[in-house]
Amino acid sequence: MTRGVKVTVLPTAPFEQITKYTHHLSGKNLFSIPTVNYAQSMGLREINPENDYNLSITIVRADINGFNGESFIELSASLRDDNGKEIYNQGNISASGKNMLFIPKGLNEAYTLALEQIDWYRIASYLRVAQRPEEEPHKKVSGQGDTALEQTIIRWDVQSRPQGADLFWRVVSKTPEVKSTNNKYLNTTPYEATKSLDIKGLDYQTSGNVRIILRCEKDGYLPQEKEFDVRMIIDQEEISAFFRLVKEDETE
Repeated sequence: MTRGVKVTVLPTAPFEQITKYTHHLSGKNLFSIPTVNYAQSMGLREINPENDYNLSITIVRADINGFNGESFIELSASLRDDNGKEIYNQGNISASGKNMLFIPKGLNEAYTLALEQIDWYRIASYLRVAQRPEEEPHKKVSGQGDTALEQTIIRWDVQSRPQGADLFWRVVSKTPEVKSTNNKYLNTTPYEATKSLDIKGLDYQTSGNVRIILRCEKDGYLPQEKEFDVRMIIDQEEISAFFRLVKEDETE
């Protein structure tokens, strides 16, 4: 997992604290520490407070019968991303336990059984960056570094003859999620680099509607441009180009 998660336990105040022999403990702060410890044992930990997700475990019901030692637990779970949007929820998680000789042991048993029913693997799946962009075709680049597209390293290899030409690049988009840009200066040729494609709004599904235009300029020579399909760039993990520049006076 590449993203952290903060685990929060939310109590629920019962209508009554005691009903005959049954103690209603859902409003008590008894479950926070053991729940966090359990989540950590499953590999869920805080990494970065700025972009960690939040997993809320709500204690819907926590009853213990002092007469027969029976305990009953009901939970719900909600996972929210770093923007506060709920991306997964699970309800109706319940379990029971019983121990007449040591009543708290029955409560511990019920709570452990309830925690085991939470789909931890499903939750963990939201906390990892996919290895390949095609695994998350609709996840857009936001600049947070949490998409496979942003983790994909592209090798740039741009040459020209003669060398020492100014190299620019721009984005041309046919999809509204990605904005077209003006020319941006890269460097002089030869240009070799390895870096990710930081194109805001880009996702793998629409990358075929986005182009990168390289422009090569040098005094005394005609400017040249080459066009690249972003989907092809992502799949090949490479931008490779060679510009054979033509002197301006050779065209006269």
